[in-house]
Amino acid sequence: MKGLIGAVLGGLLFLAFIGVSFVTGASEKGSPERDIPFPEIPRVTKEELKAMLEKGKVTLIDVRIEEQWRTSDQKLPGAVHEHPFEAKVWAAKYSKDEPLILY
Repeated sequence: MKGLIGAVLGGLLFLAFIGVSFVTGASEKGSPERDIPFPEIPRVTKEELKAMLEKGKVTLIDVRIEEQWRTSDQKLPGAVHEHPFEAKVWAAKYSKDEPLILY
């Protein structure tokens, strides 16, 4: 009986993995857009970010969950922390005339 339950659970896990891969396109490699989640969201390189920071026309927002942010020793200087699931609450605090860089 335990063997049957294990086989059924194993099969379900396999199907769940295959289903996720199919839906997200994880099995389709080739174009860089397929490898990046939410490709419609603009990205910046570290060089572009450095230039933006030097001009002072950007706001850095760290959107890691509270525990990850609090315990991390890797924080960008000048970044502010905001809760990732409360964007509707904090988004209005920032100027629409300056780019927001969320990480």
